[in-house]
Amino acid sequence: MPSEFDFDAKYTVEGWRGIAWHAWHHAKLRDADYEWTGIEVDDPERVVCTMVGDDEKHTFYVEELTKLEEDEYCPECGQIGCKAYALGE
Repeated sequence: MPSEFDFDAKYTVEGWRGIAWHAWHHAKLRDADYEWTGIEVDDPERVVCTMVGDDEKHTFYVEELTKLEEDEYCPECGQIGCKAYALGE
């Protein structure tokens, strides 16, 4: 059984080098008659993300994301490897 996706973690995304991402929630799947039924369900294979420090939404497949450790990115600017935040401690 697959484990639950960790929405509290930050991630890197294939093809988007150097920036950390927030994963907010699963994308939605709409049934074929959505315009009539309004039925949407969570798509466990895709998540909606924003870059750390940005608000533009992007949707990615879960397998495109790699979890980051807290010390691998700057929580303010979102750059992977940025040490400016660590200097302020």
